Amino acid sequence: MKIAIVHDALCVAGGAERFVLWMLKAIPEADLFTSVYLPDGTFPEYKNYSIKTFKLGRWVKTEKQFKVLLPLWLLLIRKLNLANYDIVISSSTYLAKYLMVPPGVKHICYLYAPFRFLWKPSSYSPESLPVSPLLASILKLVLPLLRKWDKRLTRRIPQLLTSCNNMAEEIKEVYQMPSKVIYPPVDLSEYPLTPGGGDYYLSVSRLISHKKVDLAIQACNQLGRRLLIVGDGPEKENLQSIACETIQFLGKVSDEKLKQLYAGAKALLFSSHEDYGIVPLEAQACGVPVLAYGQGGALETIRAGKSGLFFESQTVEALIACIEKFENMTFDPQEIRAWVTKFGSEVFVSEFRKAILDGSTTE
Repeated sequence: MKIAIVHDALCVAGGAERFVLWMLKAIPEADLFTSVYLPDGTFPEYKNYSIKTFKLGRWVKTEKQFKVLLPLWLLLIRKLNLANYDIVISSSTYLAKYLMVPPGVKHICYLYAPFRFLWKPSSYSPESLPVSPLLASILKLVLPLLRKWDKRLTRRIPQLLTSCNNMAEEIKEVYQMPSKVIYPPVDLSEYPLTPGGGDYYLSVSRLISHKKVDLAIQACNQLGRRLLIVGDGPEKENLQSIACETIQFLGKVSDEKLKQLYAGAKALLFSSHEDYGIVPLEAQACGVPVLAYGQGGALETIRAGKSGLFFESQTVEALIACIEKFENMTFDPQEIRAWVTKFGSEVFVSEFRKAILDGSTTE
């Protein structure tokens, strides 16, 4: 049985890109296709794989160039020849799910979320748009037509998988389709259990507008708390301009360095409304509590009062109140880590292989 995994693009080191690595561990016999692969932009583990890209993609050197040419990648993904495969797994939010599979080829889509630009365009600042500003202005003029087109093509996919119940509900609302939940995993053996909190808070995120890293910065500014920020992105200069001396930007770090940073943190600050969010699980695997905005996937991955706390609105005041409440509480690292075992890698590999190879139906 020949299997292909087709992912949107490998240009950044985000949650979806990390999840594709887990797909490859679960289905090591699969071939990997993507539109554009930037080795220095995404996880170094991809250098261990043979990745099939579009020929024109080899001329792209930056994420910005990739965004400018998004319509081209869409045309090419629609023409991708997958006739030699028995099963095609599209790993997608905005591109790969639109591929065309020949008759007799089984198509399963792991859909991270409805295309955010089409369904939540207000969540992007001009710097964080997933397409070029010129293209974005054009697309907004025909947004209703694009939404109809997106719904029509998505509804042709026979089977959808997704990351959490939160996303399953959103997919049902947008596309009127069921989806099976398979939680993205965290490998507990890779994360050391920390003996106790350090002297800093931690933020781990791409620096784009809807991640709301600015809330963590402003809260720590006002409280005079030390905050370390891991990640890079188009909002970096804006965020640096509002940060006081207690805030430190570390940029991209290695996986080993990130584990050390988790282990030494008081808590992870997680201000965004995430579809799922693997970062809170990584922190909790180290026994580190998470202070998160109480919406989206965080409600499924964090136990309030046991492995972290929620703040109810995306405001600086709400996050400050949450931090102050946290600093008057005690959390047990062992209990936090025990909670995360339900999201372990062995559970994921078993469930994912079953969904792909055993013909499990959506639910």
